[in-house]
Amino acid sequence: MNVSIISIIVYVSTFSVLAPLIMGLYTGDWTNRFSNLLITLCVVSLLSDLISLIFTHFRINNWPVGNLFLLIQFIILFIVGDNRKNNLLTATFFICVAFGVLDFLVLQTPIVFNSFSAYANGILMIIFSLSFLYRVMVEMPVERVQSLPLFWLSFGVLVYYGGNTFLFLFNNYLIERLPRSHRVIWMLHNVLNISKNLFLFLTLWANYKNRTYQR
Repeated sequence: MNVSIISIIVYVSTFSVLAPLIMGLYTGDWTNRFSNLLITLCVVSLLSDLISLIFTHFRINNWPVGNLFLLIQFIILFIVGDNRKNNLLTATFFICVAFGVLDFLVLQTPIVFNSFSAYANGILMIIFSLSFLYRVMVEMPVERVQSLPLFWLSFGVLVYYGGNTFLFLFNNYLIERLPRSHRVIWMLHNVLNISKNLFLFLTLWANYKNRTYQR
């Protein structure tokens, strides 16, 4: 793939988070925990990507930044979507967080991609989003399910983690065995990150419409 095309995709992925961030700030209600958490995620995402770009420019290892972001993103997304109806998933979440910290500090350390915890977290988030979507389709709590913010968030989580989970698992192998191809293959993550940010935008918009409708 052409280097300029790769660079364009990287920058689009980095700044695509501005769409949900601006939406969240424009329509935000500072008493609304749901939107505040997603705005926080958008800010952390933007800062993480900008720092990673700077580190890459100066040839500094940016995996510590990426590893921390993936763990923070996992925590925020789970908290946003957790309605405490599944104790097993909640317990598994805390185990995954503890494992993520252990992986970051001891097992794989910050200097390489933490593929173990990223894969485990990805599997949990796929199950988490599928369980919510299944429950929505069975119970049909509202006539128009597309009006539910968590409906859009669950799809975003499913697309992002569904596409990235195996990439996370084999990322270090690709870096070691196929270093020239890794940057091209990693474009999949950037494209899925753009789609995730689009779903975050739709989530915040649906949340805003629900709040204004209830007034």
